[in-house]
Amino acid sequence: MVYPVTLSILTNVFQERSERVMAIGLWGAATGVSVAVGPVVGGALIEHFWWGSIFVFNGLAAVATIALAARFVPNSRDPSTPPLDKSGLLLSVLALGSLVHAIIEGPDRGWSSASTALGFGVAAAVLVTFVLRESRARHPMLDVRLFTNMRFTAASGAVTSAFFALFGFIFLVTQYFQSVRGFGALETGVRMLPVAGSLAVFSLVGPRLAVLVGSKIVVAAGLASLTAAFLWISQIDTGTSYLQIAGQMVLLGAGLGLTSAPATEAIMGVVPTDKAGMGSAVNDATRELGGTLGVAVIGSVALSVYRDGLNTTQLPTVLMEPAQESVGAALEAARQAADLLGATGALLGSQLSDLARERFVDGFTTGSLVAGMVTAVAGVLTLVFLPSHPLPPHSDDESHDHPDVSVRR
Repeated sequence: MVYPVTLSILTNVFQERSERVMAIGLWGAATGVSVAVGPVVGGALIEHFWWGSIFVFNGLAAVATIALAARFVPNSRDPSTPPLDKSGLLLSVLALGSLVHAIIEGPDRGWSSASTALGFGVAAAVLVTFVLRESRARHPMLDVRLFTNMRFTAASGAVTSAFFALFGFIFLVTQYFQSVRGFGALETGVRMLPVAGSLAVFSLVGPRLAVLVGSKIVVAAGLASLTAAFLWISQIDTGTSYLQIAGQMVLLGAGLGLTSAPATEAIMGVVPTDKAGMGSAVNDATRELGGTLGVAVIGSVALSVYRDGLNTTQLPTVLMEPAQESVGAALEAARQAADLLGATGALLGSQLSDLARERFVDGFTTGSLVAGMVTAVAGVLTLVFLPSHPLPPHSDDESHDHPDVSVRR
């Protein structure tokens, strides 16, 4: 709830594009800082206190934020707020829920199984129903006519693709640091700082470049940087130096900053200020959708590769069955074998640990290639469909293409 509201408030407060660009850049940079601070603080709390201290910290931070917001944040609302579209809300949840469920269950049930195919079929059918329902509703939860504006649609697709890749990477790299390299929670958080710092810097730079040279070039350059980063990450192995990994994360953060902040500004520049809430909600939904699908798709691909690799070994079934779940489960099974079976168990456990780490890296690199392919396709589509600059208000072209005010900038 908080994320889209903050963006809509910024859009209402800073209505001139030059001011809005700076505000959205700072907003994106704050996201980068939070990405950096969160894992480090969380890791420190877990290592020095009990796990519930994370919630205490977040609760205190929320109280302080509420007090500051009440004091400094201006009120902003749509003067003609429509009633809640309950049918649209239900259909959207069913569509996305069934899609994510089918993707997550694919490795277990088989990608060609009837249940997986049924899951994808249900998701597609409900999604079509949602679009038809929203296009005819008097007060839709999502005005699908916004997507007839190519600046809005292309920018939304770019954000979705970028966060698809980012969340998939974070899901895998944290396991890589902890299970393959043996770092603790705090050490892992500290090692994630390069991507967060780079994201913060380029979130400030990206929107300003978009004003100078156009959104098309900047967003496409960001997606190209993401693609290059994932191609580089796909070369990682169990002994890759942290300096190289840090370089990969800097490039990834730069690509995300050049993509996300300018694309967000493009999205918010399309909707009128009294509909900023809908625009910011769509922007947030694209991030959440991309992130959810990224974890589901890239995680499922990595898990499938990991399991296929484990199936080539002749280690005892009692060790291999739990190892199929995850690399963490494999390492735990190896430790138990060493504790229970002495020298023989230690030897088998060492073999399983080495194998699990290697096969996880195989899955990680394959997942990175998938992320790179998605961002590469998104970059090409951006070059084709994303206009460099917003159309002037009330232009003939825009009025012809979008007669409704909700799609005018």
